Order: sequence, then C-alpha cells, then structure tokens
Amino acid sequence: MAWRLSITFIFIFSILAVAIYPVALHSTVVYSSIVVIAIGIITFLKLSGKSRLAFWIYAVSGSVFAQFALNNFLETAHYSDFIWILSTIIFAFVAIGKIPGMIVSLFHMIGLGIYIAFNMDTHFTLVHPQSIMEKIALFSEMLLGFLTIIYLLNQYLVFQNYSKNQLRTLNENLEEQNEMVLIKNQENITLVKEVHHRVKNNLQIIISLLRMQRSEIENEEAQNQFNVAINRILTMSMIHQKLYQEKEPSNINIKDYLKDLIHELVSLSNRNVPIRIELIANDEYADLKTIVPFGLLINELVANSIKHAFNGNDDDLIRIELKSSNDKKCLNFSYSDNGEWREPKQDNSGFGLELIDILTEQLDGSYKRNGSAYSFEIKQESN
Repeated sequence: MAWRLSITFIFIFSILAVAIYPVALHSTVVYSSIVVIAIGIITFLKLSGKSRLAFWIYAVSGSVFAQFALNNFLETAHYSDFIWILSTIIFAFVAIGKIPGMIVSLFHMIGLGIYIAFNMDTHFTLVHPQSIMEKIALFSEMLLGFLTIIYLLNQYLVFQNYSKNQLRTLNENLEEQNEMVLIKNQENITLVKEVHHRVKNNLQIIISLLRMQRSEIENEEAQNQFNVAINRILTMSMIHQKLYQEKEPSNINIKDYLKDLIHELVSLSNRNVPIRIELIANDEYADLKTIVPFGLLINELVANSIKHAFNGNDDDLIRIELKSSNDKKCLNFSYSDNGEWREPKQDNSGFGLELIDILTEQLDGSYKRNGSAYSFEIKQESN
C-alpha cells in the first residue's frame, strides 16, 4: 500500500505542481514538497522495507500540510484541506493503528479549533474568485483526496476479509487437529482400558488358582494364609476393574471403590453375621500410584478388625471417614471398629502391622493408632 500511494502521489502532485505554478506559487510549493516526501519514502522502502515508519511519515506530514494550508493560505478555498484532514485520520487508523489514529484526530481537532477561533473570519474576507486553472487544481486535488479515502476504505475491507479468511482457515485446521487429537485420545483410552481389563482377568486367574490350591490343603492356618494372599490380590484386581469401568481410566473414585472392596472383603470372611459398614467420604479421586497401596491398606485394616476385634456379634461395625484438607494438600483418613481389640500372638502379629507401616510410607503419610482405631494423614500430589 505504501508503494502504490507513493507512486500515485508523485504522479498526481507533480502534474498539479506544474499546472498551478502560474497562478498559485504557494500551492506549487506544497505539492512539490509532497512529491519530495513521496520520493524519499520510496527510497526508504527500497532500502529498509519498513512500511510502518513510512506510514507514520505520511500521516504526520499529511496532517501538518493540511493544517498549515488551512491556517495560512487564507485567500484560497479550503475544501480540499478538509478532505485531506479526513484522509489522514482514516489513513492513520487503517495503516498504523488505533492509538496513532487517535493522536492524528486530536491534532486535527486542535488545528480546526485554531482555524475557527482565529482564522475563519479572515479567510471569508480574503478569499477571492478562483481562476479556471485554480478550479481545475482544486477539483483535481479534491478528487485525489476522495480517491485516497475510497482506496483506504477499500484496503481496510480487503484486510478485514483477508483476516476473516485466515481466521476461518486457522479454525478449520484447528478443528481438524482437535478431531484427530480426540480420536487419538479415544484410541488411547480404549487401549488403556483394555490393558486394565486384561490385568484384572490375569489377577482373577491367579485368584482362582490360589483357591484351587487352598482347597487341597488341610491345615487351617495354611488355608488362612492363602485367604490373606487371595484378598490382597483381589484388592488389586478390583482396582484394575474400576479403572476399566471409569470414563477417565487414570483416576478412581475412592468412595465407590471402598464400598465395593469392603463389601467383597466382608463377604469373603465366612462370617454368619454381617458386618455393618459406615462410610463417610466425598467424591475424592486417586490415580493408580495412590489407589494400589491405599486399597491394600484398607484390606489389612479390615482383615485385622475381623480377625482381632470382632467376636461375631450382630452389632459389629466398621466406620471409615475420608476427606481432603481445606488446602487439598492432605487426605485425612480415619478407620475404626466397635470391637474389642485383642493383641495377636507374637508369632503371627508382625507382618500385618508391618505392612500397614510400609503402605503408609508409600503413600507419603503418617498415622496414629489406638487399638483398632487409626487416624491417617496422607499427602496428595498437586495437579
């Protein structure tokens, strides 16, 4: 745009400068100055290619020439000056930006105020009838001003349409990429779910093999040890089952998992009297790294309650409360039962309690214990 404007100005104002010279020397000086500026801008563009600075020069010089002519050449008609004032304002907004456009507008408002306050009355008394050549020059200059405005507005619309087309193309590309990402993400989710499903099936096979092996053992203590191992594997199997069923396979709803896990553990305890479960938990979620040791921890706590606290009464109760701290950095977890804790024999008491210590350490937590009542504080990784 800077090139086309410069060439047009050189051509038109050179003709006007020569044509108006015999009747209006001051107009010739202005027109010649514009030609010199246009030639300088073409040279500058060829050497540097910085069109924005060229636009600034046009906006400033055009504004100064228009206001200079308006407030100094009082004996001539100023119709073309008002057109050039409007042209420079539009040019500043279209070619440079909003703030330069506001600056140029403010400059012209001040100049028009000076003209109206100090020069307008003098202009009306000094203006004389225009000669044919002056009228031709005035008409040519006004026509050029109108053509400049039309050109600037047309360029603005061209830029707008170009921007819209570019934005539309960009949006279409983004939509295609987003669709590809969604498809790929769905494929990955399906694959991850299938992996969890296969792991769950494999663990179920191991559980079945252990149960078959247990049925061939007559020693009651050995059978109990098999039951403990089966429950621990079942805990991990249910984790993978939950991950397979969740919409987002990277996280598990802890509350739902605890309900299913405790119900399964109690049903496998071979008790004639059911155990009541009181579970208080919000919809907390945990990833695979957290839920595996957490599930094994619950398994050990429930197993200890059944083995060392309950007497087979119909009022046996397990109470679990789970909630996050206010800053979401810790998971507060309490476990208790209403049984009477009986310390196990020394020959078989160590592993279960030691496993609770190990699992709590894996969860980067700590706990306090009073009989079969536990209070845990587990750190949560920030997202």
